[in-house]
Amino acid sequence: MPTLFRLPALKNALRNAVVGLAAASTGFAPVLPVTPAAAEQAVVNVSRAEQTIKLGLNKSKVIVLSADAHDILVANPAVADAVTRDARRIYVFGKQIGQTNVVVFDARGRQIAAIDIQIERDITGLEASIRKYVPDSNVNVEMINDNVVLTGQVATPQDAARVERLANLFVTGGEGTTGQYIQSAAATGTGEGSGADVAFAQEDRRKSQIVNLLQIAGEDQVTLKVTVAEVQRSIVKQLGLNGSLSSAIDGMTFGVVSDNPFGLGKALSGSGGFANGTIGTTSIDSELSALDQAGVMRTLAEPSLTAISGEKASFKVGGEFTVSDGKTEQAEKRTPILNAAGNIVGYDIDPATVTYNHKDIDYGIGLDFTPVVLSAGRINLKIRTSVSEPTFETPFSIPRGYAPAVNTIGLRKRLADTTVEMPSGGSLVIAGLVRDEVRQVVSGLPGLAKLPVLGSLFRSRDFQRYETELVVIVTPYLVRPVARQALARPDDGFALSSDGSANFLGRLNRVYGHMDTQLPPGRYYGAVGFIYK
Repeated sequence: MPTLFRLPALKNALRNAVVGLAAASTGFAPVLPVTPAAAEQAVVNVSRAEQTIKLGLNKSKVIVLSADAHDILVANPAVADAVTRDARRIYVFGKQIGQTNVVVFDARGRQIAAIDIQIERDITGLEASIRKYVPDSNVNVEMINDNVVLTGQVATPQDAARVERLANLFVTGGEGTTGQYIQSAAATGTGEGSGADVAFAQEDRRKSQIVNLLQIAGEDQVTLKVTVAEVQRSIVKQLGLNGSLSSAIDGMTFGVVSDNPFGLGKALSGSGGFANGTIGTTSIDSELSALDQAGVMRTLAEPSLTAISGEKASFKVGGEFTVSDGKTEQAEKRTPILNAAGNIVGYDIDPATVTYNHKDIDYGIGLDFTPVVLSAGRINLKIRTSVSEPTFETPFSIPRGYAPAVNTIGLRKRLADTTVEMPSGGSLVIAGLVRDEVRQVVSGLPGLAKLPVLGSLFRSRDFQRYETELVVIVTPYLVRPVARQALARPDDGFALSSDGSANFLGRLNRVYGHMDTQLPPGRYYGAVGFIYK
């Protein structure tokens, strides 16, 4: 309800208001000396019939009127209050965040002034703290509906984070400021719900939000180069002898058959030899299977990607293949057909169906990273890189009833996901693997396989060894744009050969003369391409 104050009553209330303001603790930062500019802001001259002023919570201002005041009307005394010492000076102080207005009348009942008052938290302390702890910033702080809006410009993302943390302290407060807030809620709460308001005062205080609209001056750009290098070596040896002995005695034939399977899989090659013959009445048949295989595989992937500090970037080169993803069966559905009398005369049959599902799997080279430039030359990187390709090492088939089976393939994948911090131009191994796997199986006939020398005729040996070395290296660079002429393309200087050169000389691309250089002979190190002459 609006409250009408007479001038004598306002004079009596002045002393209590001043004492209350002196006891209130409102500073967010250490109390600063009062400057002439601050003193001027504390006094407002009302020269217009209507005027709007902003007032900090638990702060006061002096309003100087153009005529003598007789009656003062405060629309909401719970938000703001007004007292006076003489006829032309009104002391207005904020009690609660919100809005209200003050209307001043003279002795004849004529309106002298109408003042709209907005009570907000005093951001002077927050601005002083930002200038103290982030001196190189140009930050503007504004309150909108008890929410903090940060605008302006800072030098680095770390400065923006510091400003936001300071604003968060200002919004949430500490134990002392929250206690004052609870006391304020208890003092202003009326009616049945006042107890609940006090109980949840601390929670309500923390509902204010921070809107960060700060801009970072000269945002840095980071180029990340990732090297995934892998070498795999494999050795496979197989040696086995299968044979049979048979002999006839008194019309009865006796024999021994030796069939030695390879313990680590079937024979990888049909190479070998066989021999058969007869010694007296004994028939001998034998077959030798042998294999000696060595292989090597090298994988090198070097993706590069550039992003602005604080922004996520993704890079993907590869493809996708389709694999089976189960099946969906739908039972037969019979819908009755009714005649005019409501009797069933037949059924509408939807036959059972089986739907085989598929899904696409991506493979190739992928790079996702988010750089954050912490300071000059220091970069925080959140990296996720992967290299994958299809493999047929362990193929298998999925039966589909009467339909042809589906042959599936596997996926060989190398994945690294981590967060590191390093300088520009520095390299770091974020992942590595050394693997040495040996498998050996000897199988044969019990007893006979253990005979000296002759036992080799009744057993087979299977030996496999796989060695893998893998390393993932990352190197970030702080970069800036350059002229187009300073950049090289993979096809610079490349030209297809003519038909005659390709057919008779076997050249795939043209070669123009030779390169004269004064550089000494020897091996050179650096970034090279993959076009060879």
